[in-house]
Amino acid sequence: MRTRAYFLFELVAWPAAAWCAVELLLRVATGATAGMGDTGLTGVCAALTIVAVRWRSRQLALATASERPS
Repeated sequence: MRTRAYFLFELVAWPAAAWCAVELLLRVATGATAGMGDTGLTGVCAALTIVAVRWRSRQLALATASERPS
């Protein structure tokens, strides 16, 4: 169950990270820099969520593997 929940968090974080990257590029290209901080912060949070989810999923996989009988 927990592995699926982490997968869902990552599934939501990827589009958020991509959207923020595209939005930042468009803001720089058009010169509309108002709001770049908020977009950047949201993008960083999405990227950190992806990293944390992958790290935690790997920990759970290792813990599950070590609990299996040899």
